[in-house]
Amino acid sequence: MNMRGLLITAVLLSLFCGAAGAAVVTDDLGVTVEIPEYPQRIISLSPANTEILFALGLDERIVGVTEYCTYPDAARTKETVGGFTTINVEKIAALNPDLIVAAHGNSRETVVHLRELGFTIITVNADTIGLTINDIAILGKATGTEAQAKALISSLQEYLDEVAALTANREKPTILHCLWTDPLWVSGSRTFQDEMITAAGGINAAAAEDEWVALTMEKFLMMNPDIIVVDSGNGMGVGADDALLHYFLEDPRMQTLSAVKNGRVYVVDADLIDRGGPRIKEGVEALAQIAHPDIFGEYGGHSQAAASPGFGAGLVLAGLGALLLLRRR
Repeated sequence: MNMRGLLITAVLLSLFCGAAGAAVVTDDLGVTVEIPEYPQRIISLSPANTEILFALGLDERIVGVTEYCTYPDAARTKETVGGFTTINVEKIAALNPDLIVAAHGNSRETVVHLRELGFTIITVNADTIGLTINDIAILGKATGTEAQAKALISSLQEYLDEVAALTANREKPTILHCLWTDPLWVSGSRTFQDEMITAAGGINAAAAEDEWVALTMEKFLMMNPDIIVVDSGNGMGVGADDALLHYFLEDPRMQTLSAVKNGRVYVVDADLIDRGGPRIKEGVEALAQIAHPDIFGEYGGHSQAAASPGFGAGLVLAGLGALLLLRRR
């Protein structure tokens, strides 16, 4: 059994450990949180955590989310309590939650203040596949939905194992994930995207780089990946005009790249490839279709062939730091 399989086993076993009628969990900050009764009024302070809660069947118990929580559609019907880093404490207090699910990117001062006010808070931040699985287990245990969590984890693991088996003896194309231009920001090693590329049977062309990094044009061109995957919108999911795709198709400097010449530049929904939530399976599936269409079928998203004419809105570097934080939400 590989390391990920051992982690899955440990997580599933942990789902059934704890006091009867209550839950005691250790969150991603190492804080032990006691939950005397399963929560009936839950507030989520990050989109990824909102997706996990809905996947566990907790729709009716979710009373508040952030303005960035847009999936599933039902999340849009919930009361909003501010942005990712601009949480409105008064709105949270008015909703009277018995559980708040926070993330690392939320304002530390706000989280500390909410805890001082007596609210029960679990902090989870799924920015790897392993942590996503762990956080599904934590939230399942904390909310009394262990069976749903176990089923969700098992389904995810089965799919990842299936993809790994089908691609084990196949040639693995090099894939470069670009999430911004001017400068060219790519996902290196120790990123969620690096794990997704590997899980889909590819090799990260930027694996020699550490985390998210801005490359010079010369270094970018020297990588010459087989496939380029870009975020939807203007970058990291912002906007709706697929400006990153048009950048690669229209910038003269990019025409020497094999991926551009061979029509292998693809747009993937930023929320699938950048968000550590239960839709990992869909993200890996999209990348597997791109990397190995003969096995998994043709990718149904946007590609070089589907590009519309014209360059999108000018990419703005201002606010990149905040957007990178949101990508790790």
